[in-house]
Amino acid sequence: MNQSLNTYLYLLFHLFMAFVIHNFSSVVFLLMPLYLLLGTIWVIRNKDQNFEVLSLLIYTIGFEMIFRMKSDGAFFDIGKYAVIYFSILGFGFKKISLKAWPYFLILILFVPGIYLTVNTFFFQIDVRKKILFNLLGPFSLVAASLYCYGKFITLEDLIKRLKILTGPLLTILFLVILYTPSDFKQLIQYNTSSNFAASGGFGPNQISTILGLGCFVYYVAFLTEVKDKILKYVFLGIFAIFLYRGLLTFSRGGMITFFVMFTFFNFKVFKILNNKARTNYLLVLFGLIVTLTIVWIYASVSTNGMIVNRYSNKDAAGRLKESSMSGREDIMSNDFDLFIENPVFGVGPGIGGMIRGEGSVTMGAQAHSEPTRLLSEHGVFGLFILLFLIFVPIIKYYRDRNFYHIFFFSFLIFWGLTINHAATRIVASSVVYALALLNIYLPTNTNSESIEQNPVHRE
Repeated sequence: MNQSLNTYLYLLFHLFMAFVIHNFSSVVFLLMPLYLLLGTIWVIRNKDQNFEVLSLLIYTIGFEMIFRMKSDGAFFDIGKYAVIYFSILGFGFKKISLKAWPYFLILILFVPGIYLTVNTFFFQIDVRKKILFNLLGPFSLVAASLYCYGKFITLEDLIKRLKILTGPLLTILFLVILYTPSDFKQLIQYNTSSNFAASGGFGPNQISTILGLGCFVYYVAFLTEVKDKILKYVFLGIFAIFLYRGLLTFSRGGMITFFVMFTFFNFKVFKILNNKARTNYLLVLFGLIVTLTIVWIYASVSTNGMIVNRYSNKDAAGRLKESSMSGREDIMSNDFDLFIENPVFGVGPGIGGMIRGEGSVTMGAQAHSEPTRLLSEHGVFGLFILLFLIFVPIIKYYRDRNFYHIFFFSFLIFWGLTINHAATRIVASSVVYALALLNIYLPTNTNSESIEQNPVHRE
């Protein structure tokens, strides 16, 4: 059975899964434990020799969202637990790099804030829930980062594992489409607000993020499919649908993140190509830009121009809105105020939403920006955590001369932009961040042992 047929069957299976889950949503409560069980057996049987854990971490990005969409709020963070669990399982087969010590330090830096919340609010609130709700995202990032840091993998193998995401992402796309109500066009033609009806009935911000990531993954799949021309254009067609449905959520974060990732990725690829390959690549890019333009025009027409207003920060009447971030800047400003008032330890994880803006519109609101939440709830320790998370991957990239990691900046950008508009609500940002820490090489005649001894690559 050839690889193309396997890919077609893989995509068809996930299409079928979308129809089953749409009609029998409770099936997700059977699929998740089955996924964890089969994943565990797969890793243990193969001893993670072929990065089975990495494949599971990547697949969990999509599977978590499927579960969240259809679980009615039950076990909302099980995707983060799954990432932590699979990462720890992987530690038994692949050693943690000693150079990953900053991520252990990050865990330690969370301790003062946790102590503050427990010591101050133990008898007033459910401390465990408050802490886990706010810190499971960062904890899953640390776990995945410890697993991925410095692991050597070929560029081809990384691309193959990215393509694993095409399946669950396709399920999400069709769950969104199948949910679409009959009066859908009326709902999107006279409003510029984020649209739940166009988001599968789930949070538009999170769906937009996943659909934006879907655009990127399917673009990479299109770009790297060289054996089957039909499959190549299947990927392109699905890419266009992802883009269109992402725009229809009217949540801008995910789509803007995709466009920035797309730009940096193409710049990086173009930079490492020779002159002949650059000419061909420019032709491909031209075709992609035409596709993007057609989808944008179609989305504009189908929404009666509302999508143009949305991305121009205007209301349905064409008037410029006062807020350019849907009110999130008020919460961010309040986070900064809390940081200034509590600069050393912050107010403690989970407490910012309790005490912010009493008597104002931000009262009780949870932070959508992870950087400002870290500052307000962890003080100067949160600042150090943020600096470590930003600079450790960048320093590693240049120190190891990891220039064959063509996805590095795109992955880091996805993490950085996503946590600024969706905090760490979904596990995608944590796993994608960790993927930036892999060491990428091109296969040569040298064995893997010599590669690990001499990981220097040149542009």
